[in-house]
Amino acid sequence: MRTMILALTPVNLGDATDWRNCVAAARAVAEPHGASVGAVLVGGTAEDAQAALMAGADKIWLLSDAALAEQIDPAQFAALFADALALPDLSGFRLALLPVGGVGDAIAASLAAKLNAALLGFCISVRLTETGVTAERPAYGGRACLQVTANGPCLASMRVAETEKGAETGTVETLILNTDLPPAPPISRRDSGVQNASLDGAKIVVSGGRGIGGPEGFAQLADLAAVLGGALAGSLPSVDAGWVPVARQVGQSGKFVTPHVYVAVGISGTPQHMAGISLHTRIVAINKEQDADIFRFAEIGLVGEWQQVIPALLEKLTEKNECMRKAGS
Repeated sequence: MRTMILALTPVNLGDATDWRNCVAAARAVAEPHGASVGAVLVGGTAEDAQAALMAGADKIWLLSDAALAEQIDPAQFAALFADALALPDLSGFRLALLPVGGVGDAIAASLAAKLNAALLGFCISVRLTETGVTAERPAYGGRACLQVTANGPCLASMRVAETEKGAETGTVETLILNTDLPPAPPISRRDSGVQNASLDGAKIVVSGGRGIGGPEGFAQLADLAAVLGGALAGSLPSVDAGWVPVARQVGQSGKFVTPHVYVAVGISGTPQHMAGISLHTRIVAINKEQDADIFRFAEIGLVGEWQQVIPALLEKLTEKNECMRKAGS
């Protein structure tokens, strides 16, 4: 029987997670071994099924349950996936991938406990062996790489640089389950009072690196992000220095962001940092080093000291916003 690599993903995770990349990652693992790719999509439509085929799936299961809460609840998703994986066509899997990010991690942890499966976490690479799986995963904030091996069913997440196009043909099956779902926890919303938007789903991200030199510079970047209606972020060195919270780290060992525009200030552009930025994002780079690698990825690049550029940019944007406000009043 041909080995199948599974992609388990809700399609309603929003801009915070690209579920198609989960399918593409499964394809990247499967291809060298001649394995097939199965995608189990919770809440998916016929249009989503076509997108999964394009991302590299050979067979798709559209999974739904009438009791599923409208809000994102990892425990409910894990219960649904556990029931689905008990079906004859999906049981006995060797490797299942989940979306990269906090929600995917939470689902994977709960699902691993239910299935007694090995939890590999976020991996740089995954390959099949004769008896199981061998994977490489980052450690110590990306400064080291661990090799892990496991026999039996494994759960992991992995990001691929580019989405491979599939054959656009395959089989699609709709599954309506009556799973005994755990109750979704009550959620209340309130204004946090924080000016900066969350990185998850942000359309504009203003990010600083080692070149900012201290927390005072990040205060100005936060002002710029607020004026632009975007989110503040930082690279690993700036997080290590304590200039920006770890929750706002972008990169291989941090968050993966998919904004329309990413403003990189004082960031050199290492592969580890660029791994956290969508390939479809337009990058604006400000750096005093004209040979910085970040300029190779930027659509707009400005060589100069950020201490001169950012205040001038803030002044112009503030003036423009004030003019627009007056014109609209």
